[in-house]
Amino acid sequence: MKTITIKQIKCFENEDWLGDDEIRLEIRADGNATDTLYNDDFDDGETWTLNKSYNFTNSIQLKMMEGDWPDPDDHLGTHDINANTSLINAAVSFTKDDADYELLFDLIVQNTSDPQDTTDPAIGPVNIRPFFSRMGKGLITQGQYDSHINDNRLYRVGNEVISIRDDFQRHSAQDGNKSNTRSVRNWIQTHCNFRSPDTYIDDKPEVSSGISIFFTGKNWKTVNNEKSIQLSGFQDYSRVTYTDNPFTHETRDWNWDMVPDPQFMYLLGEGYKGKGSGTNRVPIIHNEWETGSFPLQWRPFWGEYITCWGRHIWDVGHAPTVTEIHPAHTIIREHTTAASIGTNNAVVPVNEAYIGIGLSGGYPGHSDGRWNAEFGGIPNGVWGDTTDCWATNLKKHPVKFKFYPPVKRPNNSATLKFRVKLCQHIRVDDNDELDEFLELTQNDDPADGGADLAFRDWNTTAGFSRENTSNQFKPSFTVKDGPDGLPAYYDVEIDLSEMTKIPVGYYAIIQCGWNIPGNVTLQKYEVTFKTIKALSTDEWYDDWHLYYGVNGLWSAWWTDDFIEEGHTYTRNKKFSFWTVDDMPIAIRDTGVEWDGTDYANEKLDTVDLVLNGPNHLASLRNKAISDSHLTILTDTTNSIEFNVTGKGGDTSHRWKIKIEKK
Repeated sequence: MKTITIKQIKCFENEDWLGDDEIRLEIRADGNATDTLYNDDFDDGETWTLNKSYNFTNSIQLKMMEGDWPDPDDHLGTHDINANTSLINAAVSFTKDDADYELLFDLIVQNTSDPQDTTDPAIGPVNIRPFFSRMGKGLITQGQYDSHINDNRLYRVGNEVISIRDDFQRHSAQDGNKSNTRSVRNWIQTHCNFRSPDTYIDDKPEVSSGISIFFTGKNWKTVNNEKSIQLSGFQDYSRVTYTDNPFTHETRDWNWDMVPDPQFMYLLGEGYKGKGSGTNRVPIIHNEWETGSFPLQWRPFWGEYITCWGRHIWDVGHAPTVTEIHPAHTIIREHTTAASIGTNNAVVPVNEAYIGIGLSGGYPGHSDGRWNAEFGGIPNGVWGDTTDCWATNLKKHPVKFKFYPPVKRPNNSATLKFRVKLCQHIRVDDNDELDEFLELTQNDDPADGGADLAFRDWNTTAGFSRENTSNQFKPSFTVKDGPDGLPAYYDVEIDLSEMTKIPVGYYAIIQCGWNIPGNVTLQKYEVTFKTIKALSTDEWYDDWHLYYGVNGLWSAWWTDDFIEEGHTYTRNKKFSFWTVDDMPIAIRDTGVEWDGTDYANEKLDTVDLVLNGPNHLASLRNKAISDSHLTILTDTTNSIEFNVTGKGGDTSHRWKIKIEKK
C-alpha cells in the first residue's frame, strides 16, 4: 500500500489578468476517479494548504485544470506517480503559457523492509564501484542509465581508480557532519540516494523543511553559505534561455542540466527536477551562468562529463523550487577525441578537457555576501550596478581534479602521456579596470558590431587582452598509480594564488591518453554547417542569436542584420574531430530570436541529431528514412550532404550540412 499526502499548492502566476482563477485538481488512484479538489479564487503568490491523503496500490494520477471564464478550461498538466520508494517534500509543477503552479506532497511506501536500506533485495547489495566510479549508477537502474546517459555520451571511460578517502575528504569540506562517519553504508545512504530527504546539503531545518519550501523576495537563496560547491556528472541539455526578465538579469542565462554522479546526489533538494517519468525517472540538477560572463568555448555540450564549482542556491523564481549551481565560476568539460601525443606523434585516443575559470558569474542583484567572502568587501573602484556581480577571487580557488585516459590501458608497457594544448589568461591592473571588465560582461547585445560581445568569445579582444600563461600557472600533472601499481590517471592542479594583478579569466585545453593506440577504431570526420535558411520568424524581421556545434565544439552566430523569412544565409563553418569505436556524433544548436532586450524573446526551434557509431553515415541514412525533418541531398561512400530542420520553438530554420569521413 502507498499513501500520498497532498500538502499544499503554490500559485506563482495564473492566466487571469484580474489576478485570480478557478483551479480544479482531479485525482485518480489506480485508474479510478477518487476526488476532485476546487479553489475558485486562487491569486498570484497564494498558497493553498490541503493536507489530504489518498491510498493506492500501483499509481496515482494528478490532473490540474484552470478556468478562465468564458474561455474553455486549460489543461495545465498531468502527473502519474508510481514511485516504489518514499518521497518526502517532493514537488511537481503544472505550467502552461502564463500559468505556473507547484504542488508539494509526501509519498509513503509501506514496505516490509526499509526502502532506504541499500541491502534491500529490491535495490541490491552495496557495491562500491557503482557509487564511487565516474560511470557509477547508484540507485539508477541499468535501463535508466542506458536510456538517459549511456546512449548519448561523448566521454568514454577506461578503468578508473576509486578512492573512498578522497571522496570522504572532498564531501566533508562541503557538507560537514554528514561526512562524519566511518560507515561506507551510512555515507552512501546520505550522499547517493536522491530519494532520501536527508541527502541534500543543507543542515538548517527552517530552509530544508516543507514549511518554508516557498521563499519570498530574492530569486536566489543560498542553500547553506557562499562557499563554492563541487558538482560532477553527465551533461544533459545545454541551451540559451529566452525567458529572462531584464529587471532581474543583466544578460540571458545559459541553462545546463546534469545527471549528477551518485556521490553528488546530496546536492539535490526535495523539489529536484527529473527526466523521464514513473519508475524511469532519473534525477537532474539544473545549473546556470549568465551568457555575458563566460565565453562560448567554456559552455557545456550534450554528452560530456562535467565538473564545476559554484554557488549552491535555491532558485525560487520558478516552480518547482529546486537547488542549482547558479552561477558557476569554474567548469571542466571532458570529451573523447584523438590527438598526436603518442610515441613518434602517433594519433591515439585522448580525453580532452576544456577548463574555464571566470571572475564574473552573473548578477543576482544581492552579492554583498559574496564580495565579502571573496574580496573582504566591495573593492574601491567597483561601483553602481557592477557591485551586483557574483564575483569570485580566482586566487582563492585552486582547481584540483582527476584526469583519466578515455580507454583501457592497451598493455602493461603502455605509458600515460599528457599535453597542454592551450593555456591563456586575462588580467586587469586595478579595481578601476575590474569595474570596466564587469561593465563589459553586462552588455546584452553581442551582435552590435562586436562592441557588446562582452565575455562571450575568448578569441575576440573586445576591451581586454589575452596573455599566454607561464609555466608557473599552467595546469600541473602528477601521475598516479592504480591498484596494480601501474600508472592509471593524473592529478591535475591549477593554482593562481601567486599571480600578480587581478585574474578575471583563465582558459586551458589539456589532453591525456596512452602512448600507443591500442585495439581501438579511430575515425576522423569533418562537419560543415554550410547554409541556414529562415523558414519562419515571429516578426517580419529580427535578429537571431544562434549557437551550434558538434561533439563539444561550439560556434555562434549573433546577427546584427535583420533576418528575413525565406532568406538563406551562408556560414561554411567547419568542425574537425575524431570518434573512438562506437561513440556517437552529436549535432546540436540552440538560440533565440532577439527582440532588442533580454525579455519576451522567441525560442528558435532546435536541431538535435545524434548519429550512432561506429557506422555514422549509415546511421544518418537510416534516420532520413523515417524522420521528416531530415533530407539527404547528395550521398557518396564517405560523404553526405543533407538538410535538417529544427523541432519545436516559435520559429523555424533549416541547416544544409555536409559530413565527410576523412
